[in-house]
Amino acid sequence: MKRYPDDGRFVVRGDPEEVVSARRALWKEVLWGGRRNLRPGPLPTDEFWLHGSDRQSGARVLVDPRSYPFTWTRDLATETVARTVQSLALPYTVPVLHVGPGIVFAEPPPARPWPSLGIEAAATCALQACEVVVQLHARGCGPLLFGPSHLRLVEEDGQWQIRWLIPGFQAVDMYETLAKDHERERGHPRWQGSSVPIEHDIWLIACFFFSLLAANHPAGETLAPAPREAFRTLRRIREEGPAAAGIEDGASLAGILAVLARVPSTHIEGFPVVRTLPRVFPDWNVVIADGEELWKSDSLRRGDRDHVKLPLATAYHQRASRAWARGEHGAALADVDRALELDDYAPYHTTRAVLLDALNRRDEALAAIAMAFTIIAEAKERGFWTPDEQAAREKAEDVERARAHLTRGLLALRAGSLDEAEADVRRADELAPSALSTRALAAVARARAR
Repeated sequence: MKRYPDDGRFVVRGDPEEVVSARRALWKEVLWGGRRNLRPGPLPTDEFWLHGSDRQSGARVLVDPRSYPFTWTRDLATETVARTVQSLALPYTVPVLHVGPGIVFAEPPPARPWPSLGIEAAATCALQACEVVVQLHARGCGPLLFGPSHLRLVEEDGQWQIRWLIPGFQAVDMYETLAKDHERERGHPRWQGSSVPIEHDIWLIACFFFSLLAANHPAGETLAPAPREAFRTLRRIREEGPAAAGIEDGASLAGILAVLARVPSTHIEGFPVVRTLPRVFPDWNVVIADGEELWKSDSLRRGDRDHVKLPLATAYHQRASRAWARGEHGAALADVDRALELDDYAPYHTTRAVLLDALNRRDEALAAIAMAFTIIAEAKERGFWTPDEQAAREKAEDVERARAHLTRGLLALRAGSLDEAEADVRRADELAPSALSTRALAAVARARAR
């Protein structure tokens, strides 16, 4: 499989297989290696990224290669974030030059231990990070990586600025965080449970601020009232989390940092207020083209095939749903048929029934929805899940079963079989009530009244 672009623009040095292998070894060290081999400070980037040059400009570049086929969907998600960073061209980020396969960055400044700064300079750097974070949250990107190999600092004209490598490699970030103060970090509240991305990033910006403060710097009590209160809020975020301090979004955190950085409030007025990340979808055309190439590759091993086949089927189904919404029923049906070739999955048969019905192919639609129910009945529970994971799975399955019942009910309604229609629509409403099931129940009632 291709791990980085080979269109001729970039000259890449090094062996991507060695980089991927080093990354895998680092994950094992972070997860299972304990503290015995942790080296404080940034990790040597030569081990975990490839280097090269841009033939167009002659400038040096940093290359984040793809991993193994079984991490294909994770690589796609990372590349989706990279495309967002590339399109936004945010200040304080390392420019993204190319995406897919892999990611090519302009060469970042060296990864070094962070300097010790005064409160104003530390707050200025944290505010720069906050400015990046709020824009990425508005586009659905998070959580981010905050260690010194990703969040790098440079001094220009006597002023410190960040140069943020986004996205990055999480194991490097975790390693550097734990190496800094293993016992304290292991016991820190932010590692307990699962904080949501926005909360995570706010928390880490506060930690970043305090990591920059000189060790012998006064603890904030000598500040004027407004900066002192801002300092105390940041300290509470660091120790207890954003919720304890009443901070729900990056824009609010920026307001606190602006006080300490002595930045006019006008600087942060346009920051978007984001408290729930919007869902991000990749370009399904890109995913399908990439997946089909990988699926047909001679290098794809038997054990990796499901890691490509099932996400590729999902991509076809997603593209079909968008084609259906545009009224392109024929194109949608072709995509659903390809999804079913890859994965004989009940929801895809339900979608196929809807499309066939829209094309006035009612007998085929009935056969398709019957197949969906056959697969639902034969489905077996696989895997081991935590109670929360199991509850989420069951809820998602109820939604899909409801969609199947609703589809079969509407087909029965059009055929004039009102008892069958009502039974299916009511079952859909029991499993997952929705506006569609409510309207369908009303349609059945109107049909009975006639």
